[in-house]
Amino acid sequence: ANKTSETKVYFNEGNQAVLNLVEGNQGTVLDIGCGAGDNARKLVNRGFIVDGITLSEEEAFLCKSFMRRVWVHNVEQGLPLEVKETYDFILCSHVLEHIVYPNTLLKDIRARLKPKGKLIVALPNIMHYQSRIKLLKGDFNYNDTGIWDYTHVRWYTFQSGAQLLHENGFKLISSTVDGDIPFLRLFRVIPFQIRRVIYRGLTMISKGLFGSQLLFVAFVETESKSDSWK
Repeated sequence: ANKTSETKVYFNEGNQAVLNLVEGNQGTVLDIGCGAGDNARKLVNRGFIVDGITLSEEEAFLCKSFMRRVWVHNVEQGLPLEVKETYDFILCSHVLEHIVYPNTLLKDIRARLKPKGKLIVALPNIMHYQSRIKLLKGDFNYNDTGIWDYTHVRWYTFQSGAQLLHENGFKLISSTVDGDIPFLRLFRVIPFQIRRVIYRGLTMISKGLFGSQLLFVAFVETESKSDSWK
């Protein structure tokens, strides 16, 4: 869930595309920007031990019943000093776009990943076709949610999101996108599985154009930096 500098509480069904990238059914997870715990609840039900970080006292209260620990902290300043252990997975699901200077947080994340631990990042894609149409129309109005959430302070493309991780010492395992076929209202009658096949074909043409959500899985880069993000 997103994090803001306000006490806005985020409820949703969890980010299933992110949850699908968390492998197995056991281990430790740090959910940065955990919101009301929608992702964490599903991970706990799968068998994971989950800690979380939120900026909202109300969200922290909602999470405490099923998460091991919850810290109320502004991750613009990096991770809380109380985060001492290392994790199998660290999640940043729609968090980095709310941070002006993400380098400090990413540096702290590197130190808190186990040797084989994975960072999973989800970002909104400013270059999604709907966003491009909006800009072409001269519409630069913010919204309460989505790509144009008024709490976003940075925007990322498929390439710049990958580059951010690369430049902060991470090596990409995978870089994908998530979304649905264009003009969904017209084609909603198409069965979901067929829509997914069509969508995968479209993303082979252009991930940046058809991906509403950018998804990255990375681990700590220990060798010399490569150009794998390109």
